[in-house]
Amino acid sequence: MPKSQGAAGVVSSLVASVLFGAIFYLYGVVDASAESQFGWRMIVTLLCYAAALATRSGREALALLWGVLTSAWWRWPVLVAMTVMVGAQMWLFAWAPRHGYGLDASLGYLLLPIALVLVGRLLFREHVSRLQWVAVSIATVAVVVKVALAGTVSWVAFGICIVYAIYFTVRRHAGLDLPATFGAETTLLLPVAVTFVLVTPGASTPLGVVAEIAAGFAGALAMSAYLGASRLLGLPLFGLLSYVEPVLLFVVALLLGEKVHLPDLVVYGLLAVALAILAVDGFRGASRPRE
Repeated sequence: MPKSQGAAGVVSSLVASVLFGAIFYLYGVVDASAESQFGWRMIVTLLCYAAALATRSGREALALLWGVLTSAWWRWPVLVAMTVMVGAQMWLFAWAPRHGYGLDASLGYLLLPIALVLVGRLLFREHVSRLQWVAVSIATVAVVVKVALAGTVSWVAFGICIVYAIYFTVRRHAGLDLPATFGAETTLLLPVAVTFVLVTPGASTPLGVVAEIAAGFAGALAMSAYLGASRLLGLPLFGLLSYVEPVLLFVVALLLGEKVHLPDLVVYGLLAVALAILAVDGFRGASRPRE
């Protein structure tokens, strides 16, 4: 991988993480319902994808997706199921900071790499290395400690890590891990998005409305930067940089007034060790010569 390409990938990943953190903050401070903010994000994102069709690469990406979808009938219902999953996750991303679940959301994104390992193994019989099993075991201990000290683990954290893990794994195994897939999902979500904007409480001030729309544009840009980084970087480095986002979400949750308790500190510490082990395993796998 050329150095310039690697540097561009790192910058793209960091830009995406910062933008996601900024959107998370806006969702927590703008006086609009999570449904309205979700709706505006989907509408603006779809407009950006529509503009991309004016370019040759955009039309080629759409043609590639269409060819894959029409090659097997079962991919259509899979796309619908993926749309439901990603739509629910994007709504939850707007809902969590407005209702005091920002820390739980950041925990869910930290647990996501662990959940991806488990879902890949349990549903698709993918190989799991020894270090990955160690990381999974440490993460399990973290969850047990959380339950023992706090009495529960938020449904928000589990909802994010489990549903997203299923989504990403199905997306890859169905052959739908393509640049235009998210545009198709956004198109399918458009009726829901428009309904939310029309019938749920939006921002009460002009500045709030501008913030809602700005968050939509930031979301489209962040997703583009994120997908761009995934194509420019090797999987280990891309995976490691993806941990920046939940750390920023953690900071944003504190800025929004949420409090960190002892169980949270223990859980985050254990997860940091587990994620470090996953990062080491990823770099080892990338440096191992292919046969």
